[in-house]
Amino acid sequence: MIFQLTSVLFLSACLNQVAYFEVTNLGLDKGDLICIPKLNITIDQIYAIVNKINVINPDDEFAKKYVRCWMFAQGITDGEGNLNLDVYKIWYTTSGYVYMRKDNVEKYKIEDRGINFDKAVMDCQTQLGFTLNVKEKEPHLYICMMNSIGAL
Repeated sequence: MIFQLTSVLFLSACLNQVAYFEVTNLGLDKGDLICIPKLNITIDQIYAIVNKINVINPDDEFAKKYVRCWMFAQGITDGEGNLNLDVYKIWYTTSGYVYMRKDNVEKYKIEDRGINFDKAVMDCQTQLGFTLNVKEKEPHLYICMMNSIGAL
């Protein structure tokens, strides 16, 4: 979601697809730029729910609403809360590592990130009790997945 850095363009080839994730100099990505006006909120409200390592309180009502919107805007979930694992994997292996300050590709190799994603999905499914539908669990999934990067 949000991370303070200058404008960066992330490019990742994953599953024979190329995806671009741009983060603005305010640390806002595509999902943020869609959800801020859609939910009629301010950037300061976003920064208020995100701590220094991009972790939110998944039980906070505002965080729930925002993460649900953000995941949909990113294409990570559809309108029913079903995960698009291909899209999520691309985001996780690129932006997710940057947001968690683990973007050193020599230390955190791209190919290992995909393996970590697959393991994290299975672990989070077990922990949170979902298959591919995360409706009402979006913030918990976000935290679980980000924690899997943070644990590295």
